[in-house]
Amino acid sequence: MKADMNTAVERYYDTTLDLYEHMWGEHVHHGFWDEGERPGADGADRHEATDRLVRELVAYAGVPAGSHVLDVGCGIGGPALYLAGPLGCTVVGVTLSAAQAARAAEKAHAAGLAERARFHQLDALSTGFADESFDVIWAVESLMHIADRPAFFAEAMRLLRPGGRLAIATWSVRDGALDAAEQGLVDLVLKHQVMPSFSSLEEHEAMAGAAGFAEVASVDWSRAVANSWDPDFALVAKPEQGRAAMVELARERGADVLGFFYAGPLMKKGFDTGVMTYGAVRAVKPGPATPEAFADVVETLCTVLDQDADFRAGITPATTLDGGLELESVELTALSQALQDRFGLRVDLAAYVAELGVDEIIALTVGDVAAFVTARRQNQHQNQRQNQHQNQRQNR
Repeated sequence: MKADMNTAVERYYDTTLDLYEHMWGEHVHHGFWDEGERPGADGADRHEATDRLVRELVAYAGVPAGSHVLDVGCGIGGPALYLAGPLGCTVVGVTLSAAQAARAAEKAHAAGLAERARFHQLDALSTGFADESFDVIWAVESLMHIADRPAFFAEAMRLLRPGGRLAIATWSVRDGALDAAEQGLVDLVLKHQVMPSFSSLEEHEAMAGAAGFAEVASVDWSRAVANSWDPDFALVAKPEQGRAAMVELARERGADVLGFFYAGPLMKKGFDTGVMTYGAVRAVKPGPATPEAFADVVETLCTVLDQDADFRAGITPATTLDGGLELESVELTALSQALQDRFGLRVDLAAYVAELGVDEIIALTVGDVAAFVTARRQNQHQNQRQNQHQNQRQNR
């Protein structure tokens, strides 16, 4: 099943590469518009809108400048060249399509970025890259082609370094059961776009959490991107000679190519009815607790609970906050505030615990808290480096 789907996806993008580039431009993905913004009038045109979606994901996921990035489903390299160019990242792009990888490499060479942006025909679930190879896993509109999405999140966890970030933009569906008509529409989209299934944004969050990611969140961008499928709004180029050209392409390349043309009206209807959605998902791979972080957390605990050295000696990384220390909610809140006072506002333990399930809260250990503090402090340092990098570029 996986091999069949991969082959179908490869064939689809090999046969439609030039169509996407001609009609969609540099980026083979949705555009992002503010409410009331229109291309060519009082707002950005479609090409600027697709550029903006990349910038929005960088900002939402907190992608640090200068990161080592794995671009899953890199397409013809549009986002990768932004990451490698203005953001100064080193990018490895993978795609099932040999034609896409070759075209992305051409574009990187033409942009003078061939040393920082390389592209390969590889299955994202079996790249062969070593554990903890990347600072960021980046996936723009590629998860829809992956049937085993839990495996993707598990592989992302393997490939990311501690403190590394996951940045996803994806087609999705409304959470909850669909009626027969809605499911029929979704099935048509899946058929013509060579996709096995859709997941809701909430399901993406759950899969990331189940894989062990922390700081998991999503944002619904449906209203911002929906007009990408309205040809009159988005100013998408239309094939010359209309239907006759479509028929000729089908004869030359096979009937699968028609899915490229059928997708537009189907997706527009999906967004209009609220069945199809679109959003971004972000997450962080927890960093291991440093001995210093554990010692700091224990010291803070003793201060908050007004305990002595004997109490401190009995605390281990496996000591649970609930069963071992029997912390009440007011004590947890006080601990959270003390950690923020000591390490900064981003170390918000209370907000982190509020997102956990009951079983996770019961199992939370002092070692887990130390790992949380370590990861948040690493993120602060990454953000500081990103700000320094941006200031340096502005001052040049």
